[in-house]
This record gives sequence, structure tokens and C-alpha cells, in this order.
Amino acid sequence: MKAIVQSALKVFNLRLVRRSRFDNLCSVLDGRVAGAGWLVRDTPAWHEVVCAEPGVNLALRDLIRPGDTCFDVGAFDGALAQVMARATGPRGTVCAFEANPGVLAKLTNNCTANALANVHLVHAAVWHTTGEWVTMLVPPGVPAAATVTGPAPADTTERAIPTLALDDYAARFGLVPNVVKMDIEGAEAHALAGFRATLARHKPHLVLEQRTHDLAAIDLVRALGYDVFDCGSYEDVRAAGDFPAGSTVRNVVCVHRDRLGETPYAARRPKRLVRTFTGAELQRGRAHELSLRLPPGRYVAEIDATADADATLAYEVSYDRALRGKWYVAAWWFLENARDLPFHVFRETEVALKFEQIEGPGAARLARLRLFAVHGVTPPAPLGEIV
Repeated sequence: MKAIVQSALKVFNLRLVRRSRFDNLCSVLDGRVAGAGWLVRDTPAWHEVVCAEPGVNLALRDLIRPGDTCFDVGAFDGALAQVMARATGPRGTVCAFEANPGVLAKLTNNCTANALANVHLVHAAVWHTTGEWVTMLVPPGVPAAATVTGPAPADTTERAIPTLALDDYAARFGLVPNVVKMDIEGAEAHALAGFRATLARHKPHLVLEQRTHDLAAIDLVRALGYDVFDCGSYEDVRAAGDFPAGSTVRNVVCVHRDRLGETPYAARRPKRLVRTFTGAELQRGRAHELSLRLPPGRYVAEIDATADADATLAYEVSYDRALRGKWYVAAWWFLENARDLPFHVFRETEVALKFEQIEGPGAARLARLRLFAVHGVTPPAPLGEIV
């Protein structure tokens, strides 16, 4: 019987371990609830691919080089800090800034559990000055939406957070970041104002989350000589109308024109429609699925769908026996901001696209999927990639 159980567990990369009650208690107390109990993963967590926020994820892998110093401003739970840490390698450094005290324990645990020895955590609100105090507004039950720029619901928790300017931090420790990812809920323009000296002198690559109605941060970096494009649609962004219609939050890549030739985007051309698939073509069981063979290159799979606002949707791309990118989010946000899924294949291969409703009322309907090619994007193949 024991042999049968062990064989079954191997299918899911699990194994039985004997843990004392004290071990289980410690796991729960320090937040590692997934490590409590008898079942643990046989594969270390750091060995698994991080596939969240596919557009940002892909841009970071495009731009970061071994040995780089990188800043993760608004690190949240550390998922993208892990991507940055793996990309820059053992000789690189990732400084992860997080202002919200409500997620610091999870961020710390995720970094330690994934052996991210090259990640340095900094608890501060990145701002245009150092040594002040700002009020952080944390909506109930939504720590990812914590903001220092407001507005927020009436029952929001208020916390006083010390500020830090990135220019001061870089100067104090002698750091020259090559890539900066910034997602701080509308405070990006304030943070970039405190980073202006480094931007002007060293021209680091930037990946920024942006509210589509507020171009203050984009205007600031464009005035310093940066080109900006949407990292989901790959369209240039100069005005609010350049974002996808109906979107409220998008991520952009900012590369200084003096350094464009160093990046995979030097020869980037506008995306071109490759093929359109209807919902009927994609239907397979309860989920909408599509498999197709693609030559090497950068692609964007964009869907038109409908769903109840409270439903939870998943949209993912897999190839070479691994999940490569995934959105898993509430429908109201997904349908506004996450309908495009970029990915890159380094050799001709079979690609699987899947869209489904995970939970919630009603039934999601996928009307159309359009596949675009973005020619001229030439990232280096990851170490160990089959090309």
C-alpha cells in the first residue's frame, strides 16, 4: 500500500515526510503554511517558472543581463523580484522596495524560501525626497491596491511610511541600476522625480505600470530622451489614445534612445496580424483551447471575450512542456487590461493557448482570438534553451 501511495505522489512531484508538531507549528507561525503538514514538494520552489504578469515578465527577461544591478520598486509578494534575481544571476543585485507593511512578511518569506540571496529588501515609500513621511492608504482585503496618492474607500487603513528617493539610495551605496521595474499604484511620477539625476546620467531601462489617463511619468521620461511602448500590445505610447481602447492600467517599457541599440528592441516593428480564430474554432470541452505550430519570434495573442464582472478568468500560453505566461484575475480587470498575452519562442515549436473561467457566476464567452507577430525583437536565448 505504501508503495502505491508513493508512486501516486510522484506524479505530482510530492513526497511524504515525517514532521514533528513543533516543525508544523513553526511553519504556520512564520507564514509558510504551504510547508506545514505531511505533503511537501519534491521539486524546490525556485526551480519552477514564474509566469505571472506575462508582458512585464517578458520585458524583464529581455532587458536584464547577467551581473546587472536592478531595482524592483513596488515588489509586493516578490514574484517579479524572483524573475529579476534569476536573470541577473549570482553576480547581480536586485534591490526590492516595498512600502506596504502588510505584505512585508510574505515578501520576505518568498525571497528566503526561493533562495534569493542576491535580493535586498528595503521598506520605504519611494518618493521624490528622502526623510519625509507619507500616508499609505490600504483598502480592506486588497493589499495590492495600497497607495500613497489616493483616493481610497472610507474604511481604508492609514499607515505612516518613511520616504526614500532613489537618487539618494543609489548614491549612498554606489549603485548604478541597469533595469528598473516600477509598480507603485500611481506614484511613479513622484518616484521618477527623485530619480532624475540617475536617469539623466546612466539612462537605465524602465518597466513602468501606468494609469492610462495619467501620463505624467511617461512625459517625464520622454523629456529625458526615452522611447516608450506598451509591453502588451508593443505599440508606441506618446499620448493616452495610444493605449488599447477601454484600458485603465497598462505596463510600458521605456528605453533611452542612446541605448536602444543595446536592447532586443532596436529593430522592433509594429505588430502584424498573423491569423484570426473564432470562438467556435477554439471550443474544446469547457475551456477554449488552441494549439498551433509557430516559427521563432515574438507574438501577442489577443482575445475578445465577455464574462460576468465577478468571475475569475485564466488565460495562458504553454510550449516546450512548460507554462510560459498566465493571467489569472477578476473578469472586470481582465477584460479592460489583460486581454493580450505576449510570448517568445526561440525555435519552431507547438504552442498551446488556453482561456477559461475558473469560478464565478455566468459563463465566459470567447468570441475571437487574434495572433500578432512583432518582428525585429531579438532577445538572447535563456541559458539552457533549445534553439
